[in-house]
Parts: sequence; C-alpha cells; structure tokens
Amino acid sequence: MAVFEKRYRFTSNQHSKKGMMALIFGMISLISFFLAVLISIRDASGMSLRMGGVGFFASLFGLNGMILGIIALKEPDVFPVLPRAGFAVSLISVLLWLGVLYIGTRLV
Repeated sequence: MAVFEKRYRFTSNQHSKKGMMALIFGMISLISFFLAVLISIRDASGMSLRMGGVGFFASLFGLNGMILGIIALKEPDVFPVLPRAGFAVSLISVLLWLGVLYIGTRLV
C-alpha cells in the first residue's frame, strides 16, 4: 500500500510572473529568429534590411527576457523553474542573433 500513497508538499512558493514573461520574451525572440532565417533562405531578394530590423527587435526581446529572468530568480518564495527556463531560452536566442551578426560582418 505504500506505493500508492500520495505525498503532498505544502509551500508558500508561487510561480513568478516575471519568470513567465522572461520565458515568453525568450520564445518570441527564438521563434522570430527561426522565421527570419527561414524567410531569408527562401527569398534572397533584398530582404536584408527587413530581417535586420526583425533581428534587432527580437534581440531586444531576448535581452529583456534575460534581465527579467535574473530579476525573477532573486525574488523570494518563487519556484525557480520558469525564471531559469526563461533566462536559458533568452540567452540562446541572443547568442543565435549575435552569431548571425558575426557571420554577417565577416561576409561583407
């Protein structure tokens, strides 16, 4: 019978709203990265300025997600899952955008 016992853990922790926003901002930045790369690959006729603008604003979303993730990790009594995930996704998206920027400056 011990196998079917339910274990409850009562805590005052809650999910951080800033952590959720960090994850959302990171996902927006990551999705826009993949869409911009896909559009650039399919249509190579002068889309560089538009995709550069998309990259700039998407990297701002990623930076905001990283900042919100760090702030949310320092909040008391919150579960650290969402802030860590938001920070990680935002960091990955910013690094991808920086990689595209680096490759673009090397090709010119």
